[in-house]
Amino acid sequence: MVRVGHGLTASAPPVVRRGTTGYAAVMAHPSYEPSDISVRQFVADSGAITRGLRQGHAYTLTLNGEPLAKMIPIRRRQAVPKDEVLAIFAAAPAIDADELRADLDAAVAQDLRDPYEGTGR
Repeated sequence: MVRVGHGLTASAPPVVRRGTTGYAAVMAHPSYEPSDISVRQFVADSGAITRGLRQGHAYTLTLNGEPLAKMIPIRRRQAVPKDEVLAIFAAAPAIDADELRADLDAAVAQDLRDPYEGTGR
């Protein structure tokens, strides 16, 4: 149960430990409806709140029943959608392979030398 201002309580989203049954399902469908949580409860049970954030749950931190801060999980994308990639590269200039090779040849020394030469090895 989570305290929701003025002594009322509401059910918090379930927090599932990593490696247990249901963890993958919770991670696949995060909840962005914030649950209210008091500063006192956060201090007392920060581990459960942290696990909830990892699982996609959002929280509103309250002080004396008044909203103080929102805690939302940072979502890192695993992949970029194909349409988004194509849109990004659509505006990129065309690359001439021969011109690129000539630029690289001009910028990088072409002579090879033995790195151990003169070291006595």
